[in-house]
Amino acid sequence: MRKIRYRLYEERKYLFTMALLLLTACRQNSIEEADNIAVAAPSENIRPLTDEEDSLQEIRRNISWEQIEVFPFAQALINNKVPLFTTRQRLEAAIGAADSIVSANGEDVCGSQFEEDFDFFYKDGSTFEHCKDSLACEEFVFTDNNSLTAGKVTLTRNTTWEDVKRFYPNAVLQAENEGKKDMIILRDSYNKDNDSSVQLHFENGRLVRVVNFIPC
Repeated sequence: MRKIRYRLYEERKYLFTMALLLLTACRQNSIEEADNIAVAAPSENIRPLTDEEDSLQEIRRNISWEQIEVFPFAQALINNKVPLFTTRQRLEAAIGAADSIVSANGEDVCGSQFEEDFDFFYKDGSTFEHCKDSLACEEFVFTDNNSLTAGKVTLTRNTTWEDVKRFYPNAVLQAENEGKKDMIILRDSYNKDNDSSVQLHFENGRLVRVVNFIPC
C-alpha cells in the first residue's frame, strides 16, 4: 500500500513538472512573437509620399548673369540680309513694305529705343519702332518665310527647345532651374551692367518670337 502511494506521488510530481515546463515554453514563444510584430502607426499619421520625397532631386544652382550667353540683338540679321536695327529703306527692300504704321502717341509705352517721338511699324506680326528713317525691332515674330541669324546661330520657327539648349546652354539651364520651358533670357550686350535683355519665347516646344526687352 505504501509503495502504491509513493508511485502515485511520483507520477503527480512528474505531471506537475511537465505542465510547468510547457507553460514556461508557451510564455517565452509569446514574448518572442510579440517582439517580431511591427506595430503600425495610427492611420492619421500615414500619408503618401510626394514626388519630391520619393525621388532624389537634381541639385539646382543659379547661373550668374555674367555666365548667360549674349544675343547681339541689334546686329542680328533677318533672312541673313538686313539687321534688326536698320533704315526703313533697307528693311522694306529686304522684306517688303509695312503692313501698317501706327502712331505711338497716347500709347502706354514702358521703354523705348528712341528718345524722340516714334511710330510702330508692323510687318508679318513683327513690331519695329520707327523714328524718322530709323527702325529698331521691338519684337520679331517667326513665320514660315523668315529667319534670324546672330553670329553662327540661325533661328527659325522650327527651332526647338533642345536646339536652343545647344546654342545657349547656360540660359536654358537657368530657365529650367526656374521651372520654365516657354522662355529663356539672354544678355543683349557684353556689358554686364546693361539691364536690357533678349527673350526667346516658345510654344509647344518651338520658337515663336524674340523680344528686345527694355525695362521701364
